[in-house]
Amino acid sequence: MTPDPRARAQSFDLYRYPRTPHLEGSRLQDGDEGHDHVPYRHLQGQFLVVEEKLDGANTGISFSPAGELLLQSRGHYLVGGGRERQFSFIKAWAQAHADWLLQRLEDRYVMYGETMSKKHSVFYDALPHHFFEFDVLDRQTGEFLSTRARRDLLAGGPVLSVPVLFEGLAPARLADLKALLRPSLAKTAQWRDAFEATLRREGLDLPMAWKQCDKSDLSEGLYIKVEAGGQTVARYKWVRADFVQAILESDKHHSEQPYVPNLLAPGVDLYASQPAVDWDTLRTVSYTHLTLPTILLV
Repeated sequence: MTPDPRARAQSFDLYRYPRTPHLEGSRLQDGDEGHDHVPYRHLQGQFLVVEEKLDGANTGISFSPAGELLLQSRGHYLVGGGRERQFSFIKAWAQAHADWLLQRLEDRYVMYGETMSKKHSVFYDALPHHFFEFDVLDRQTGEFLSTRARRDLLAGGPVLSVPVLFEGLAPARLADLKALLRPSLAKTAQWRDAFEATLRREGLDLPMAWKQCDKSDLSEGLYIKVEAGGQTVARYKWVRADFVQAILESDKHHSEQPYVPNLLAPGVDLYASQPAVDWDTLRTVSYTHLTLPTILLV
């Protein structure tokens, strides 16, 4: 009798990505009840890595001791079914690059990222890929790697990480940190026209789709990591209030909304051995009306 792959997947320990607390001034979302904001003063003197917070589906990629590819989202493994449509791409992509991924991750690391084939609340019309790595867990130590360690682990391969906006000691004031919130690197100045063209192509209702879409040019928010000794030791998020309001006004969770595909930037090859288009490409092109953030490296 052939073993059920669903039962097989569930037999492996699942390392769920930890809940991220909100930083002072961030707008709480559903599920955040009972979680206080963390005062910004707690970050003073710490080494921070600040990323653009992307609006996608949390996805984990790892391997079993036998070298079996394991894909997960939040608290469950991806084992098939109609509700997993938005993960169709990452399943095919991970399988296509399974040899390289196994070589780097082995059965030691869990790589987490955002799968962004489907619009959630933010519509993107210039993504450089449909999967963006943002964290790596070392199963042996139980610790998360620092940004530099992740770069070393994943260098020279097909994995594109989330965009980094700042690296260095925490800015003196919360206002200085919030100044990093800019138009998303993955949205052009014409994203609204692209959104409506996509809706017409998909045969979807425009007024309803707009009701279920964040209307700002700005990114969802900021994702802040505290790093020390080659590890990520704490993480926080700062989410703008009007983004959360857009979710509240949409009436339905994104999983119950029609499938609206996000769009790719010109020249993207999703299955390339190394990305031909990356975040630096988008910064150079300068898709938006406003000046894009500059990475500060130390």
